[in-house]
Amino acid sequence: MTEPTSVRPIFIGACPRSGTTFLGDRIGALLNGRVMPESQFKRPALRALAVNGPEVAVKVLDNERSYRLWRDRPARETLLKCNDAASFLSHLVFPEGVPVGTAPIWVDHTPINFEDFSILRRAFPNARFVNLVRDGRAVFSSVRGLEWGPRNPMHASWWWAARTAPGLAASLRHPDCCVTVRYEDLARGHLDDWSSLLTFLTAGEKRSVTPEELSASSGFEVPDYTRHQHQLVGEAPSADRVESWRTTLSQREIEIFEANNGGALLEMLGYDRLFSFPRPAIRSEMIRMGEWPFRVTAEPIKKFKQALRWNKVKSADKVTSA
Repeated sequence: MTEPTSVRPIFIGACPRSGTTFLGDRIGALLNGRVMPESQFKRPALRALAVNGPEVAVKVLDNERSYRLWRDRPARETLLKCNDAASFLSHLVFPEGVPVGTAPIWVDHTPINFEDFSILRRAFPNARFVNLVRDGRAVFSSVRGLEWGPRNPMHASWWWAARTAPGLAASLRHPDCCVTVRYEDLARGHLDDWSSLLTFLTAGEKRSVTPEELSASSGFEVPDYTRHQHQLVGEAPSADRVESWRTTLSQREIEIFEANNGGALLEMLGYDRLFSFPRPAIRSEMIRMGEWPFRVTAEPIKKFKQALRWNKVKSADKVTSA
C-alpha cells in the first residue's frame, strides 16, 4: 500500500498553548479540510513502523491515549497493510478510504509537530508546515493554571524559548514548505495575514479572505479530554484574546520572564518588552518558586489530576459505545 499522492497535509506546530487548535480549526474552515484531534502518538507509532513494521505500530496505537481520543478509526486490517509513514497516516486520517479526484486536505495541529518535521517532510513532500508563534508571556498566562507545563515565570521563559526554537529553525531552513506566522496577527483578524497564509498553503493560488469566511464553521469538535483547554475553538478571531496576559500576570512575573531566555526571543520576534533592564529573580524568589537549589515539580499531583480527567473520558466513552 503506497501513499495517496493527492493527499495535502498541513502540519501546524508551536510551543503548547500558542493557539494551534484555534488555527487548525480556522484553516479547516477556510480550505474545507479535515481537522483531526491532536496526534502525539505519531512519533512512537512511526518509529515502531520504521523499525518493526505495521503490526508493532498498531500495537503502539492501542496503548496511546491520544489515539484513543479519536472517534473515527480505521480497521486494524487496513493499517496492517501500510508499510510506510505516508500510507499509515493517510489511512488514520481517512478511515473510510482516501478520496480520489480532488486532493483532500487534512490539518494536523499537534503542537509538537516540528519535533517530527524531518520524517513528516519525507513522508509527504507536498506538505505545508505552519510555525505559529505567540507572545511567551501570553503562553505562560495560559498554561500555568493547567495540570501540566510550567507554573512560574522563570521556568516558563526557558520552556517557551526551547519549544519555539524548532519551528523557527524549520522555517529558516525550508521556506519553500514552512512559514512562520504570529498568533496575535491572526487572532486580531488581520485579513491580509490570513490571505497570505492561505496563498502559501495553496502553493501560490491567490486567496483573499473575507470576514464571513473567517467566521465559518469547520465542523471540528474538540475531544472531551481537552475541551476545557480549548473553549474558544470554533469562534471567529477576536482581539480580546491577545492582551489579557497584561492583567492576569503581575508586573514582577512579567519582569522575571523577560529577564530570562524568553526575553531575548521576545524582541527577536517583534514583541516589546515591558522592562528595558529586567531584574532576574533573587534567591528568595527562586526558592519560593521552587527553582533553587533545584527545580521542584508537582508531577505526582499533576498526574493524579490527569488520571481523574482521563477516567471521566473513558467512562463516557464506554457509555457511548454500549
